[in-house]
Amino acid sequence: MKTMSRSQQNMLKAVHLIAAGLWLSSVIIIAVMPYVSIDIISGDALYMYNRIFHFIDMKILTPAAVVTLITGLLYSLFTRWGFFKHGWLIYKWAATLAIVLSGTFYLGPMVTRNLEISNLKRLAALQDPVYLHGLTVGGWASGINTLLLGLAVVFSIYKPWKKKNG
Repeated sequence: MKTMSRSQQNMLKAVHLIAAGLWLSSVIIIAVMPYVSIDIISGDALYMYNRIFHFIDMKILTPAAVVTLITGLLYSLFTRWGFFKHGWLIYKWAATLAIVLSGTFYLGPMVTRNLEISNLKRLAALQDPVYLHGLTVGGWASGINTLLLGLAVVFSIYKPWKKKNG
């Protein structure tokens, strides 16, 4: 297996950490956005809330998650860490893949659907069961994703379940 030089590893680690930080920050922002929006009283404000939410999700969070996934893949392929040598790495892969797949196939489309509903119905979107379901699921998902990603950061620092002799 070809390995990276120390300089290449450091550059990859820097990109990985910046992307992971953006990803976690975006998830935290999305998690607190509903608390900021409790005073929305107009359809235009509700639509703008959903536009901002959609923008953060699609233009910041998603690219950051993809870069984190790709740099993690490169790190596993071209360094001594590998994919399954340590329990903390297995956790990071499982959490990353679960979040990316659920975001790609369920949460992302749901955020887009909520944006479309709020654009069409404005304030009446707050009576739409599909829209309300999206808000509920989005709230839970952002909380769970914050926890999962926060743990990934903590595990990256403390490296629990590290293989002996490794």
